[in-house]
Amino acid sequence: MKLINTSLIGIGYWGKIHLKYLKEIKNINIHSIYFKKNREILKDPIISKFNLTNDLNKILEDKKIKFVDIVTPINSHAKLTIKFLKKRKKVLVEKPLLMNKEEKKEILRLNKQKNLLTVSYPYLFSKSLNFVKKIISSKKLGKLNYIEMNIQQCGRFMKYGVNHLLGPHALSILSIFFKIDKIGLEVKNIIKNKKKTETSIILCSLKKKLISTINLSLNYTNTNSKKFFVFYCEKGTIICDLNNKKKTVISF
Repeated sequence: MKLINTSLIGIGYWGKIHLKYLKEIKNINIHSIYFKKNREILKDPIISKFNLTNDLNKILEDKKIKFVDIVTPINSHAKLTIKFLKKRKKVLVEKPLLMNKEEKKEILRLNKQKNLLTVSYPYLFSKSLNFVKKIISSKKLGKLNYIEMNIQQCGRFMKYGVNHLLGPHALSILSIFFKIDKIGLEVKNIIKNKKKTETSIILCSLKKKLISTINLSLNYTNTNSKKFFVFYCEKGTIICDLNNKKKTVISF
C-alpha cells in the first residue's frame, strides 16, 4: 500500500480531532504538523513525537507532501487553501471555506477540473440523515415537500457569527435531499450583538417554492446543542433528532 505524505495545518481543538482520525487511516503518513503560536503543543507527549514546524513554506515547498488537512481559524481557511492549491497539493479544509466572493473566484480558478479540494462537511456522513434519505428515496411517503431545520447551540462567546459557524452545516444537510446549486437563499438576521449575527433564519426556495426553513442560533441556553429536523412528505412526516440517534419518528 502506497503511503500518502500528509501535513496537518493547525493543531488546536479541531486539529487534535482531525489528527485522531488521520492516524486511523492506513495509507496516510503524517509527515508534519504546522502550528503558528501555540507552543504548549510542544509539551504534549502525543503531538511532540510528530515533525512539528511553524514554517509554512517548508510544507508548501516540499514536493513529497501530496495532501494537507487545514484546521485553522476560519478567516485563514481560504488564504491557506489558495496557497496550497497553487502548489498543486490536495486539500481538505474545515468549513467554512471562504468569507467573500473574491476568495471564491480565485479558489474556483485554481481548482477548475483538477479536483484538488474537499471541504469537511461531517453531516453528509450522518447515519441518521442518510437513513432518512433512504426512506424518502423509497417513495413510500411520496415526494419530499419541505424540511424544517433547527441547529442551535450555546455560543455567544464565539468570534464568528452563526451564519459562518452553523450555516455551512445546514446547507450541507440540505444538499443530501435537494440539488443545492439550484436553491435560492434568503437570509434573515434576527439577533445581532456587536455586529455579529447570533440568531438567523434562512429561507430556501426551489423554482420559487419554499422547500426549507433553517433556524440557526448561538443563543441556545443548553450546553448540549439542538439538532432537530422535520421532513414533510406527501404521505407522512419524518422527525429526526440527532441528539437521539436511536430513534427516528415517522408519522402518517
